Amino acid sequence: MDDKKPTQPRFTNIRGLIADLNELLDQRMVELRKGTGLDAARPADANLFMMINRNPRTISELARDKGVSRQAVHAGVSRLVELGALRLEPVPGSKRDKLPVPTELGQQARMKAGELLRQLESELEGTLGKEDLELFRSMLIRLLEAAREKKDDNKNKET
Repeated sequence: MDDKKPTQPRFTNIRGLIADLNELLDQRMVELRKGTGLDAARPADANLFMMINRNPRTISELARDKGVSRQAVHAGVSRLVELGALRLEPVPGSKRDKLPVPTELGQQARMKAGELLRQLESELEGTLGKEDLELFRSMLIRLLEAAREKKDDNKNKET
């Protein structure tokens, strides 16, 4: 008889499932990045780099959107600058804020990461099948669009 109990109960709420899946996908990306030259960046810095590429914004905006201190984001950006993946550009009208911008090396890293993402999605397709993976993708897109619209509506109500 196996009397070992799981260390955590199984949760089925959507937010928790997405967080758990995100954690596992991040771990798989770390495995895939090994030996590619992309593994010099910390996983959190790789996520920060992804955020910058998907939606360019200042260090202050990144900190606000991530819900962390400006100093924490600045530390991650600084590490990416040291690796040569980003450069900092001044923001017109601001003496303090900087805009992190991918360098040529950063763009090359982004292309390599894209190849790894295609490999990861191929693995997901092997699990779900092509049709279900595309259905999952379309549902995620719909949820993101709805959440962004709601965020914009709430922002407009505040002003």
